[in-house]
Formats: sequence, structure tokens, C-alpha cells
Amino acid sequence: MPLQKDYVTPATGATASYHVAKQVTLDKEGNNTSVSVASYLNAEMQAAGKMPLYTQQIVVDGLPPDGQSAFAYAEQQLAAAAPDGDGTPTYANRFAFAGAEIVS
Repeated sequence: MPLQKDYVTPATGATASYHVAKQVTLDKEGNNTSVSVASYLNAEMQAAGKMPLYTQQIVVDGLPPDGQSAFAYAEQQLAAAAPDGDGTPTYANRFAFAGAEIVS
């Protein structure tokens, strides 16, 4: 399911509000999930087959539990709130979509 959240794309400064996990890669040894996220102006642009405004790779800790779709797991992790505290995430863009709404 796509994510909805205003996100200013680093390459152009344009605001994209609709984000789709296009590819998910699981790393069993590293215990992490890598997600390729395409960001569009809005849902209509994605549905019309337009190019994304921005595409990025985001790595989240952990793997999906048995029986859960890798895409559903990735989307839940991307939308999860950043943890409280002063800890710096392992990857700079890890919480780019924190607080996003998962939409259908």
C-alpha cells in the first residue's frame, strides 16, 4: 500500500505526497530490509504512469515475520515514528516517511 505524506525531494525541492515501495530486498545475515521508494507528486500522477519525482533506497532494521508480506512490513516500518532519544539512525534517510499514512 502506498504512503501519503508531504516530502520535499532533495534533487529538485518539489514536494511529493505519494510514495510507493517499488522493490524490497531482504538481507537475512544483516537482519535488515532495503526498500526502493518512488515518490510522486500525487496518486493521480502515479496512476497515469508518470515518472517519479524522486527515487531512493531506505534501509530499515529487521525482517518481516513469517507470513507477512515483505512490502507490507516495509511500508509499516517506513511509516513508523522515529524513536525518542538522541540516537542517530544508522541511515540518514531512515525516518524520511515517519508518520506517513498508509493508503489504499
